[in-house]
Amino acid sequence: MGPQTALITGVAGQDGMYLARSLVRDGWRVVGTVRPGTRSTDRMVPYLGGVEIIEHDLTDSLLFAELMNQYAPAAVYNLAAFSSVGRSWAEAELAMRTNAVAVVEMLESVLRYRDDNDADVRFFQASSAEVFGGDVEGALDEQTPHRPRTPYAIAKSAAHHSVVSYREKYGMFACNGILFNHESPFRGRQFIAGKIAHAAADALCGGRPMVVLGDIDVQRDWGAAADYVELMRRALGHDHADDYVVATGSSHTLREMLAAAFGSVGLGEPDPYVTLEPSLWSSSQASALLGNPSKATKQLGWSATTSFEDLIADMVDVDVRRIRSGVEESIDYLR
Repeated sequence: MGPQTALITGVAGQDGMYLARSLVRDGWRVVGTVRPGTRSTDRMVPYLGGVEIIEHDLTDSLLFAELMNQYAPAAVYNLAAFSSVGRSWAEAELAMRTNAVAVVEMLESVLRYRDDNDADVRFFQASSAEVFGGDVEGALDEQTPHRPRTPYAIAKSAAHHSVVSYREKYGMFACNGILFNHESPFRGRQFIAGKIAHAAADALCGGRPMVVLGDIDVQRDWGAAADYVELMRRALGHDHADDYVVATGSSHTLREMLAAAFGSVGLGEPDPYVTLEPSLWSSSQASALLGNPSKATKQLGWSATTSFEDLIADMVDVDVRRIRSGVEESIDYLR
């Protein structure tokens, strides 16, 4: 028999890249999907050696069923999504179609393939801490009620509960990972952490960047993507399927992130590089999000290993190297 196959949707995202590389190192055959038209232009392609890349629109359920039959994966990781919380208000229907309906269609395809082939197929869904909504307090765990308040969060919550329902109804090995904020040097600059890291690097290299933020006292539980994909693998390798909060158990403010980013390159106070624009902050978002990963620690032996300070410093360091070398992506940027 040849190696087991893993199918990863959204393989060109930071999570998909780290997960694919981890699986390839351990001898898996990895098939990864990217949005149509991005196979040859996606910035993450240099990091995906050994991965078979397929163009697939997440809403194309017929093609997904064909991929199941063609590649016979033992593990399916659904990491692709409509990823912008803010933009989901303008494209609510697309967010729901991509993040909820498409997941149900995937579950149906996996179920049919399992039953038709008497196969052991395991399914991981990338859920989100956004499902908890804005009115939350304390450390959130798997039992915390969902109170989604954005189209993005509503769709993610629907997908989450669909996974639970298919697991309970059909005995599917299907897991949710409730992912709290996680970053890497390969995080897009449209996201706050990537924006801050690049600004600190730009300032060190002589630029005059300005980071525009809505609220620098918002708190989030920020972890490292490289750590979080290890939980994904452990969840599908466990004896039984379950849902897990994926978090560090510690929270930090954007003020602390700014200090860590600019401090990591010796620039001192970041205030000259920051502008506040309150209109960028939405009242539907939580002012603080903190995860309780104790279930993952107890059942999977997993915990985050990368400190907040080391994560931010690594992001800034890679952006400095990008600016100074003129090379946006290089395998040398991986640790």
